[in-house]
Parts: sequence; structure tokens; C-alpha cells
Amino acid sequence: MTWSTREDEWWWNLEESGFFPVKSAYERVLDVVVTEELLGVEEKRVFRNLWKSPAPSKVLALAWKVLLNRVPTKVNLAVRNVINPEESTLHVMCNGAEESSIHLFLHCDVAVLVWSKLMLWLNCHFLTPPNLFVHWECWSRRCGNKNRFRGRWLIWNTTIWVLRKARNDKIFKDINYEVDDIVEEIKVLS
Repeated sequence: MTWSTREDEWWWNLEESGFFPVKSAYERVLDVVVTEELLGVEEKRVFRNLWKSPAPSKVLALAWKVLLNRVPTKVNLAVRNVINPEESTLHVMCNGAEESSIHLFLHCDVAVLVWSKLMLWLNCHFLTPPNLFVHWECWSRRCGNKNRFRGRWLIWNTTIWVLRKARNDKIFKDINYEVDDIVEEIKVLS
């Protein structure tokens, strides 16, 4: 048996240098989860730009999962047989529709009001689009200098984070947030 006096070290096989960049992990996961043929030009652009946001990586990872519809919404849990078939899949914050990613983060009454108040705050206006990719694109329209552009990305990602937190607080802690409280938290966090 041969013993080495060298210390153990970490080595990332996907990079020649052996160092671990988040970008290579993201690209590897993207290859596994989504094939290039399934993504349109707009979706590829959104994913390229998503990781350029100054938001923390855990927030960006959530936004990435939201865009891929990989968050545990009630609809996704029902499809995977995680919740009982008899259990309601209605969104807990509005009870108006089934809780899908698009509903939770875009079309829920609460989400619509939150996005509207944020658009008023930033003086940018557009109609709510049918999906989150188009919403990201609308939210990412050029608005002056690079810092403002990156600031909008940060606000978009923070909004996704806070809406998910508000939904989870309602489910697990029975806390109801007012729309203005949600908007204020987004402003403070971003």
C-alpha cells in the first residue's frame, strides 16, 4: 500500500483547470434538463442573460427553475403524485386558479398587483404577457445605462423570490401579506 504525503484536493472534471465555476455547472445541468432543440431563440437569450443579474446565486437558481417550470407548485406536485388527487390545486393566495408557475408568478391577482406597482415605481409600462420568458424580455428592455438595466434584472429576480416566499409563508405559517408589504420587501431586498 502506498501512502501519499500530498493533501487531498477537489477537482472539477468539467474544466481543464480543475476549478469549479458556477457557469460550467449551470451549462451541464442545462444540458441534462433541457435540450437545445426545445429552446427557442428568446428562451436561449433569457437563459444567457439570467446569470448576468447581480442577484445572489440562490435567487438566480430559483428564477431558472421557475422559467423551466421546475418549482414545486401544486400543479407540479399533483402531476408527480406527491399530493393527494382529492387535494385542491388552487393557489392559496387567491384561490382563483390552479397553482402553476405562470399563475403563481405572473397571473395571480396578487402577482399582477405586485408587478403593476413595481412598474409604476420604475415608470415602465407593458401588458402582462402570456409567459415568464416574454415577461423577462419585457422587463429587460433597455432603459438607459447598464446599471439601470442590471437593476431591473435584480428587481425581476427579487420579485420572483419574494412572491415564492409569500406563498410559502401562507402555506406553512398561515401568514397573509398585503400587496404593499410584498412590494416594499422587493424594494428593500433589491
